[in-house]
Amino acid sequence: MFESMQQSMYESLRPMLPLPLWQKLLALTVVFLVIAGVYFSLGWAPLQQEIAQQQAQAKVQQMRLIKNKRLAHNLPRKQREYAQLEKQLKVALNMLPKKSQIPDLLESVSWAGKDSGLEFATFKPEGEVNRQIYAEVPVTFNLSGSFRQLLTFLKRVGEMPRIVDVKHLRLSTGKSKGDLTVAGQAVTYRFVEEQPEKTRTARGR
Repeated sequence: MFESMQQSMYESLRPMLPLPLWQKLLALTVVFLVIAGVYFSLGWAPLQQEIAQQQAQAKVQQMRLIKNKRLAHNLPRKQREYAQLEKQLKVALNMLPKKSQIPDLLESVSWAGKDSGLEFATFKPEGEVNRQIYAEVPVTFNLSGSFRQLLTFLKRVGEMPRIVDVKHLRLSTGKSKGDLTVAGQAVTYRFVEEQPEKTRTARGR
């Protein structure tokens, strides 16, 4: 087999033997360039392209690995933060009374004013204002008493376990000396409870 290959190579090169040396060198150079070009186009270039693709994929995987390691490192801290936020939410929700507790809370506000020595002319609950997870429950009032009694009332309201904001106060001189007439609004907030599925379905029909 080797002898046949040797013979075929000799036969293919035989036409070049009578040629001058410079033509032989030129022909060999052309043959070499053709072989090199074929090798580059069929072997080297695809190999380099595949290597580049593998390197790009390896880089992407490395970036994902770094990101996952960072997330895994921060996971305990995130879990602690979530637990802390959950506790704060529970505390906040406990400060928002449910709908059934609103009358008792408003009565407590009224008694706080009476115990402070104030006299209520009006104490009127208004319509609720829905704020998604909570609702505002405003109460307009008109009362009379001394400035010290008003401060005591505001202090007692501020010390209540439930959130009650006293706002829009308008003070004017009362009929008696040293007395004030006060108009304003007390706003408490209640947690908006989710309606049962049956109730929502019945309303949707």
